[in-house]
Amino acid sequence: MQNDLISREFNDLKKAVYLLKASVKKFKPYRVRKNYSPVELEYYDSLAFRFEKSVELFLYFFKGLESYLSGTISDTLRDRLLFMQKLKIIDSIDFWIEARLLRNKAAHDYLPEQLKDIYQEIHKKAKSMIIYMNKIEHHMKTLKKQNPV
Repeated sequence: MQNDLISREFNDLKKAVYLLKASVKKFKPYRVRKNYSPVELEYYDSLAFRFEKSVELFLYFFKGLESYLSGTISDTLRDRLLFMQKLKIIDSIDFWIEARLLRNKAAHDYLPEQLKDIYQEIHKKAKSMIIYMNKIEHHMKTLKKQNPV
């Protein structure tokens, strides 16, 4: 049962990162002085949404994986991230704290100067998240070999 749950969470995360990766490939820096049409802005809205969703699903997956492997759930995000770091799934706790803050910022800032920086940072972090996804996929394959169903 718990194995099915973590597999479902993993598959949801893979789908989200797949879409994020598609947005990253099409990235063009946001230009502050350009007057974007609604259609042109759809790409940036999509990028931000896919980033926000991916961050949430990574953090949700980390919670499920921690519960699956240890039988407990950390009281804080920092402790959960430390657990993921011990598993060598993530390198930096700060990266994920910053990604979460950026997710919140992307949802609430609308000034063009801020958007330019936000989209640039989303692009940079999203590329790193794709690399983290590769580590998670490797970890899940190893986990599956250890616990075949």
